[in-house]
Amino acid sequence: MSLRVELDKELERRFRELAMRRYGYSKGSIKKATEMAIKKWSTEASAERPLKEIKDPLKLIEGGLSHLRGKFTSVELQHEATKIWAKKTMHYKKE
Repeated sequence: MSLRVELDKELERRFRELAMRRYGYSKGSIKKATEMAIKKWSTEASAERPLKEIKDPLKLIEGGLSHLRGKFTSVELQHEATKIWAKKTMHYKKE
């Protein structure tokens, strides 16, 4: 799987330099360092604020679009629903 991110120029330079020092100046050093950084961050983030479980995911967005009825097309409503879903599920864990 691939993940594309945009970083501050100085942060990227420092990250690449440290990754290559630790894992060598060969192919895969950036990948190893990125995986390690993401694992560390996700472990720390989940320890800080445990995720709540979702029993019924539809209840999270139920009624969330009612104020938009008749104002948007179905495609625009799907985009709005996605935004609402992302916002509300930010602190939840799906079973």
